[in-house]
Amino acid sequence: MSGVTNNRFFGARSWREAKPVVLHPRFFDGFRDFLDGHPFDYRGLDGWPLLDQHRYENGRELAAECRAAGIAVRWGERTRIPRGLKELVAERARRRKKPRLALKSAGRPRDCRSG
Repeated sequence: MSGVTNNRFFGARSWREAKPVVLHPRFFDGFRDFLDGHPFDYRGLDGWPLLDQHRYENGRELAAECRAAGIAVRWGERTRIPRGLKELVAERARRRKKPRLALKSAGRPRDCRSG
């Protein structure tokens, strides 16, 4: 499916919004798989619900960012988010300041009237 993106999944703007994403079971699986050195298995994701696929990818991406930044995260139990990971995610969420536009109005000026 060429041109299909993750555009409908906006980044959280607070820890309250981000926490359910980080607690998602597939996020945890992706995070752990990356840290354990497992290659990305696209065929393994076939048949998963779209949200599960995105959360798995989100987990892998965040694990890669942690490793690249030199942040060591030991995360053994899905429901117990390590302090360093929580701080990283919460800080990223706080930096998002602009309100999100609804998809139907994205790209059009606010005062644009049709007709």
